[in-house]
This record gives sequence, structure tokens and C-alpha cells, in this order.
Amino acid sequence: MPKFEDNILGFIPKDEWLDVGFDVSRPNDPIDGLFGDIRTANLVAKWEAIASEYNVPLMAQFHGFDTESQKTFRIPVDTKNIEKGLIKVKINQSERMRALLRAGVQNDELYDYVLNDGIRLADQVVTRSKVAKNELLATGKVTIKENGLDLTVDYGVPASNTSITINVAKDADIPGQIEGIIAKALEKGVTLNGLVTSRKMLNAIRDNVAVQKAINGTAMVGVLVSRAALENYLSTEFGLNAVVINDQTYGIPGEEVDGRPHVVAKRYYPEDKISFFATNPGGKLGDGLWGDPPETDVANLIDVNGSSESPYVYITQWSEKDPAVLWTKASALFMPVLYVPDSLWIATGNFVGGSDLTVSPLPNTVDLWGQTSDDLQTGIFVGEDKIVGTLKYVSTGTLATDWGAGNFLALKYSGSALTTAKHIYAGVDPSAGTGLMDILPDPDKATVTKITSKDAQKFKVIIDYGAYTEVKEYDLSGLTCNNA
Repeated sequence: MPKFEDNILGFIPKDEWLDVGFDVSRPNDPIDGLFGDIRTANLVAKWEAIASEYNVPLMAQFHGFDTESQKTFRIPVDTKNIEKGLIKVKINQSERMRALLRAGVQNDELYDYVLNDGIRLADQVVTRSKVAKNELLATGKVTIKENGLDLTVDYGVPASNTSITINVAKDADIPGQIEGIIAKALEKGVTLNGLVTSRKMLNAIRDNVAVQKAINGTAMVGVLVSRAALENYLSTEFGLNAVVINDQTYGIPGEEVDGRPHVVAKRYYPEDKISFFATNPGGKLGDGLWGDPPETDVANLIDVNGSSESPYVYITQWSEKDPAVLWTKASALFMPVLYVPDSLWIATGNFVGGSDLTVSPLPNTVDLWGQTSDDLQTGIFVGEDKIVGTLKYVSTGTLATDWGAGNFLALKYSGSALTTAKHIYAGVDPSAGTGLMDILPDPDKATVTKITSKDAQKFKVIIDYGAYTEVKEYDLSGLTCNNA
């Protein structure tokens, strides 16, 4: 029969914790294949070693004899935050165990009860580590704002890699967009070979007309492409050999329901994201680094038991005599590491439909501050990526009075996002005035902008959907500007 340490109810001998053997892997967890787990005595040193090993090699230079050697540098990593990733959770077991004793529960069953509590606590620590891994995959950073800790771990993933929008509507050119992302990665010396996404995003791609034509031909448009056929297509056409679907969830404490604790389910990986990645030869994108928490420094104090055999999560128990309380705690230092910043390219899905970034010339009869659009321009045509036509020189009227005489371009946004977007900013950039104008909540509002340097300016539309934005620029160099 198992015995509690020093006859303290619930105090498990250290050797027993050593035998529990916690592990951080879980069956069918898709992210463990991309981020393995490593225990290390020094998180910073290990991260620096990983950065040096996996980043694109720097080139040395030829030198003439008797010349000073070229100086090199180390790849910078965010060392100021990596060792702050302390995860811990504890539970008071005393009251519950006394209640179980009064109910007739035997000593050996109480023993298993305490051990199982430790396992559950360790599992909660592991869950937080997996949330961090998925946040890195979905955003390129790890942001922690909880329990007095406010930090963002920066992995050096460029903003251009994380601000991509991919249109997954039925009539969008998904193959062309994927090819564009792969081409941009190749420009940085990275060959993408896989992606992580949600079932919703994958199904939208399967339902896409361009994808259906590419895989099954025109005759099968409207028929959902099988997942196996899509994965084969992504592999043979784009070299994306790994397609990882992550729809798993975890729980966080919610508001109590009828006086009882309530758990709210959350996704590890966002439903509207696709993360394209390039792994190393072993199929890894990075590592999960585990270190020793502060509890390891006090493990030999009186009334403290602990185990680091997990080998990732440290279990600690201690007793308090007044009031008599036994605490069991699981803790660990953890931070995920990305091997190569440019190995990660993150796109946010747009389900709205088609290319929603469209503008059109105003009707000639529209009154613009005492002048019609016919007074400003003739033959204006808005193409896929350029605007052409003739602007008339305006020397009198309200526009000229307020903004100075010159050439003015008058356009109207006409896309379907008028009913779904939070903001639609439009206008010439850089502007001679106050910048782009938000045309919501008045969809009939015109954008009228003075043209000062058509070769250097672009007409820009920015659609803000809240969770993501779409941006498109139209070239203005084809405009004819009259100066008299």
C-alpha cells in the first residue's frame, strides 16, 4: 500500500513523482510534427545555436594577402523575452481529500487521486505550450498578456510575410495566389513545402472553380474536389507536400453557470488562416524549448517535494500548517522557436467573393461641390490595375478655392464589401491633402483627389474587414493632365 511522505495527507514521495513520467506529446496532435520538444539547461544559448545552424549561410569574401579579415556578425534573436515564459498552475487538495476520507475513500485511492491531479496540472501546462506554438504559426509572434506578464516574443518574421490576404471565394484565382506566395518566398531563398490551415479554409479551396478546373477539368466544375485529389495537386504543382489540418480545441475558464465553473472551448489555430512553411530535412519548422522553472532552486527545502523527470513539466508539492493546506503545482519554462524567419508565410482568408477591390468613374452629372464630374474629367476608364483618361484643368470653383487650381480625379467605390466591411479607405496615395478617405458609412460618397505627380502616385483602396484587410493599387501614369 502506498504511503504518504512524513504521514502528511496527500504528500507524495519524490520517487513516486519520478515514476509518473509525464510527456508533452498527445495522440494525433498535428503541430507536434512541426515543432518537436527539447529540454535544455539554457534556453537562450539553445535558441542562439538554432538560429546559427538554420539561417541562410552568410558568405565570406576573398581577401588579398596581408589584408585585414572581414568582420561577421551573429544572427540576432529575441533573448530578452525567451527566458520569461514561465507556465504554472496549482491546486489546493486538502479540503477535497478530507471530504473523500469522510466519505470512506481508502488510502490507496486517495494516493491515486493526488497523482492524477498532478498529471492533470501538467497537462494544463502542456496545453499552454501548444497554444503558444499555434500562435507562432498563425501570427509569426508569441504574445503573452496574463498574470502580470506582458511581453511579445519577436522571431524576426517580416511583416510582408504575415500580412498576406488570400481570396478563397468560389470565383477567385486561388492557384495564381498560391503561386505568387511561393514565388515571393523563392526570392528570399526559401522553398515552401507545406501548409497549415483549417477544414473550413481547405473546403473553400476544394469548392473553388479554378481549382476544380485545374484538377478535374471544366466538365467537373461545381463538383467538390476530394481532399486526396487536392493534396496531390498541391504537391505536384506547387511542391506543398504536407497539408496539416488543425481544428483541435482547448478550454479556458468562463463565467460560472448556475454557480458552477464553466469551460469555454477555443481553437488552437484560427479558422481563417493559412500558414505556408518550409521545414528542415527532418520535417521540422522549429522546436519547443523547455527549461527549469524557479521551483528547481527550492526543491530541497523542508516540506517541498518535486520531480523534473517529466522531463518537461516540474511537479512540486508543499504544505502550509496554518491553515493546514496541501498544494500541488505544475510548472515549466517554455518557449517555441522558429528555425528560419522567412520559412513562415501567413495568409488570412477572404471568403467575401471575387476581387472586391473595384472602383469606377462617377457619372458625368454628379454634383461635386458646385461642379460636375464632367467638369473634371473625360473618358476615364478603371482597369484591373490602372486608371486612364483625361483630367481637365480646374482654375475656378470650390475645389480650386479649397485645394488650389489643378487636375482632380473623381471616382466611386462599387464593390460588394459596402455591406460587409468595417471601413473602406480610398484615394490617391501619396495625397496632396489629408490622405485616404473612409467612404463608409456613406457608400455614395465620391473620392475626389488632386493629382500632383501622376507618375509617382497610385489610387489606393483599402478594405478593412476587422480580422483582415485587402489592399489594391491602381497605376495613374496613363492619365492625361491638362495644365490650362
